[in-house]
Amino acid sequence: MSKVTFFLIALVALLGFLLLSVDKGDSSRPWEMPTLSDNRPVPTVEVSASESRKYEANEFVTVAHLELHGKDKELLFKQLTSRRTSVFEQMKSLDVSESDIEQNSVEMRKEWSYDRGTRSLTGYVVCQSFAVKTSSRSTAAAVIASLSAELDVEISHTSATLKNQDSLKNEAIHAVGKKALAKAESYAESVGGKLGRVITVAGDDYGDAGVVYGRTVLGTRKSFAYNDAMGADVSSVADSVEISASVRLVVELLQ
Repeated sequence: MSKVTFFLIALVALLGFLLLSVDKGDSSRPWEMPTLSDNRPVPTVEVSASESRKYEANEFVTVAHLELHGKDKELLFKQLTSRRTSVFEQMKSLDVSESDIEQNSVEMRKEWSYDRGTRSLTGYVVCQSFAVKTSSRSTAAAVIASLSAELDVEISHTSATLKNQDSLKNEAIHAVGKKALAKAESYAESVGGKLGRVITVAGDDYGDAGVVYGRTVLGTRKSFAYNDAMGADVSSVADSVEISASVRLVVELLQ
């Protein structure tokens, strides 16, 4: 037998061996569907809970606007300074310090008249917004009564808030989380199981959406129910703040 013939026979035998090996290993192809035990979803308990707490308001903010009209712009700015000083002196008489009054920048706009398509300047308007912060309802009511008597002052709104609102919001979130876990544990025990790891936590918290203020005085203009005869009506000032939180919890169920 020649060397060439021997080489060909050996090559054919090797190819046959390789084919047999591939055929034997073909019984567990990687594209086969996994068994049920390999693709079984993790059992879970899904619950939601909410928490709402009401607190007595301990901070009140009244937002107002001082506005003057006239033809002399320089004179208007001087008058605005004088009127602002007078208003702040009234606030001081109500035990409201200047540090409790937040001022915005002075704004000015022009007033125009129109005659047959022709525009003419008739004067100017200068205004300044400020917020008066107080710590009691009675003082807040007195502030509104005092400001409402001023012809050139418009009160935008008065709202009740909480000084430690952020910490109280966190307390509500912690409370609702514990409530949701206790609820999930009850569901797990009802089917003879117990809780495993927490998979997802979703809270319905959109900025201040979880904070609901009590009665808020809005649109307090000259028709407001305060006058010199009635004095300060405390019952018209918001007295409480409600803080709420909610959560959706998904927890692994062990059986």
